[in-house]
Amino acid sequence: MLERSTQFQRLEAPGLVHGFTTRLGGVSEGSFASLNVSAKRGDAPARVEENLRRICEAGGFARDRLARVRQVHGRVAVAVDALGPEVEADAIWMGAEHAPAVVSVTTADCVPVLIVEPAARRAAAIHAGWRGVVAGVVPATLEAMGASAQDCLAAIGPCIELAAFEVGEEVAAHFDARFVSRDHGPKPHVDLVAAVRAQLEGAGLAAERVERVGGCTHANPERYFSYRRDGASTGQALSFVGFID
Repeated sequence: MLERSTQFQRLEAPGLVHGFTTRLGGVSEGSFASLNVSAKRGDAPARVEENLRRICEAGGFARDRLARVRQVHGRVAVAVDALGPEVEADAIWMGAEHAPAVVSVTTADCVPVLIVEPAARRAAAIHAGWRGVVAGVVPATLEAMGASAQDCLAAIGPCIELAAFEVGEEVAAHFDARFVSRDHGPKPHVDLVAAVRAQLEGAGLAAERVERVGGCTHANPERYFSYRRDGASTGQALSFVGFID
């Protein structure tokens, strides 16, 4: 059900919880089978809620501590205490003053990024699609949370990888050439994982403090949801992090 960062698990940070969900271990059916966390594409809300309950139980925190936001493929990062029905953002962060809280994002190919600053008890969950990466959602989040980047750890979760992420020339033009490959077919492919890693390192995180967790969502249908592979009727995964102590 959950994939976790090894470096986060080794932290001596009381109350830290985190995880990247797979599609395994839930109750949703059909194209949403089985651990879908969103009802916006037609899954039964009761099943989604049961899936969320199971995730929270496996993560070791109460359901009412889980914070979510309406995602829009931008660069806005909001504090957990600023969330509301009309708020739109692509990252949520929390500090020691907000605990207990668990921040989260949903994905189905886009890159989920979890950041922890252990000493300050700060954490963030980031949804980084290609538009968000181009807009700089990763450095924007570090700035918004007031993090000391050199003291942070980051985990990049399951997402679409280079071999599967074919794009048009108009999308490829937004990326530095080092993140664009022309070795996988007639159209360019973009390496979102490398682009996100570069943004983290460019913001001040040492390379060894950035961990890749999980595999390619598109290439593993039995384990992950993928919008690119299955279309709008697929489910979504949850990535979460926070301090509950």
